[in-house]
Amino acid sequence: MDFLIRSRTIVAFSVFTLFCIISLSVQNSGFTFSIEGIGSAFLMPFQKSYNGIQGGLRKIWAGFTELSEVRAELDKTREKLQQYESVSEELSEIRQENNRLRALLGMKEMVGYDSIAASVISKDPDNWFRTIVINKGKSDGLKINMPVIAFKDGQKAVVGKLVEVRGSIARIQPLVSPSIKLGVQLQESRYPGLLYGKTGSSDICVIDYVSKTAAAKFGDVVCTSGQGGIFPEGLLVGTVMKTELPDSSAYQRLFIKPIINYAILEEVFIITKEPDKEFLELIEGEE
Repeated sequence: MDFLIRSRTIVAFSVFTLFCIISLSVQNSGFTFSIEGIGSAFLMPFQKSYNGIQGGLRKIWAGFTELSEVRAELDKTREKLQQYESVSEELSEIRQENNRLRALLGMKEMVGYDSIAASVISKDPDNWFRTIVINKGKSDGLKINMPVIAFKDGQKAVVGKLVEVRGSIARIQPLVSPSIKLGVQLQESRYPGLLYGKTGSSDICVIDYVSKTAAAKFGDVVCTSGQGGIFPEGLLVGTVMKTELPDSSAYQRLFIKPIINYAILEEVFIITKEPDKEFLELIEGEE
C-alpha cells in the first residue's frame, strides 16, 4: 500500500493509458478485451505515425524528383535561349552587313568613275612602310598605280594609290607616305603644288612649290590638280594647318592634314583608270 501511495503518479498514468487503449479498442472492435484488440489499439498510434512519416517521405522524395525535372527543363530552356541569342546576333550581323553593302552601292554610284569597292583587311603596324592591304586584287582587274579613294562626310577624298597587286589582295601606298608624290592645288585660289608625306611616322603631308603670291591660310581646302597622270582632278586631299615662307625660296611650304583618317579607314574604292604609261615614264625619268 505504501508503494501505491508513493507511486500514485505512475499508477494514475498507467491506469489512464490503459483506459485510453480500452476505449480505442471499444470504438474500433465493438467492445472486446481480446489481446489482439488491445495490441491493435496499442500499436495503432504508432502505425498512424509510421504511415504519416512514410507519406511525408514519399512527398519529400516526389518533391526532389519534381525539382530535378524542373532543373532539367530549366537547363533545356537556357540552352534554347542561348541558341536564340546566337541566332539573334547572327541576324544582327547580317543586317549590319546588308546595310553596309547598301551604303557601298550608293557610294559607288557617287564615285563618278568606273570603280571597285574593297575592304581594308590589314594595316602595316610599322609606320616606316605605311601600307594598307585590301581584299581585292589582280583577279578583280586591279593594276599598279590605280588611284584609291574613300568617302568622308559624303565627299570623295584621296586615300593613296596601288603599289602592289596580287591574285586576291592588293597593297595601297597612302597619301601620308613620304614615297608618294601628288599634284595638288588650293581649291579656292587654284595655285598648284606638289604634295608628299612629311615623315615615315607622321600623319601630316607637305606641299612644296606653292607660289608665295598664293594667300594660303589655315583651313584652306586642298584638292587634286589632275596633273601626274594618276588621280582625276577635284578629289579632296586635306586642309592647310600652317604655312612657311622661307626667305631663300620663291615658294612657300604648306603643311596639310589629310581628309581621310587612316586609323578608322575600313572601306575604299579603287578607280579603275589606268595611268598614261608614257607620261609616268617621263615623270619617273625626270625624278
